[in-house]
Amino acid sequence: MPYPVTASHPTASHRIAVLDAAPATVQARVACVLHDESGFRVASSRNETGHDGIGNMASLLEDVLKEAGWERPDLVVVVTGPGSFTGLRTSCSLAAGLAFGYDCPVVGVTRGEALAEALSAYATEHGLDGWLCVTAARSGRWFVESAAPDSLTPGSVVAVRQDDWEIPSGCWLIAGDVVDDVLLKAPLSLKIFPVREEASMQEIAKSGLKRLEGQTAPRPALPLYVDPPEAKLPAAGLRARPE
Repeated sequence: MPYPVTASHPTASHRIAVLDAAPATVQARVACVLHDESGFRVASSRNETGHDGIGNMASLLEDVLKEAGWERPDLVVVVTGPGSFTGLRTSCSLAAGLAFGYDCPVVGVTRGEALAEALSAYATEHGLDGWLCVTAARSGRWFVESAAPDSLTPGSVVAVRQDDWEIPSGCWLIAGDVVDDVLLKAPLSLKIFPVREEASMQEIAKSGLKRLEGQTAPRPALPLYVDPPEAKLPAAGLRARPE
């Protein structure tokens, strides 16, 4: 976990189910995160890589709920992207079904939003112009989230071509899973965030709870499709319309 994730003020406890299948590396993460006056802690979690992991998300979620001893969550938080088309569809659909079945709220957060508190604090501390969270997309492309140093919500999320993208002027904090590749483009104007990993489940839960409480702008729990899906027509063309 990059930084201690503590509660901003004493509050009633919340049982938060967290789902994340956004990274292009193809993995599924699910967790039960308990929030109380002491902060956020993982009660149970599962992590499975590959497309089998994406397909098993419902079973993984059932396992963590049982292990945590929860009959139901109070809130569902799902990472909406940017990232894997299949992973986002699966996790967001599962989150919506879980919230409907348990009659509880569901909110979405982006990968950058989950890291925003830590990134913004670091950028402000070092007097930087803002932060960039750059993650892998399809071949030859990146997803880029950016924000000013005092912002806890990213200002934009775009897909760019690696060869064509130009780093914003100024000095920026850089995070994400393609940091080394981005550094080759502008090594002098970027400062590396010291932790190179996805947001922790606690950070995702905290970001989602802030959204639920109205501390950040609303975001639906729907896939953030920055890049269009890779879909091709069948070689023989579409079938004729049924009579």
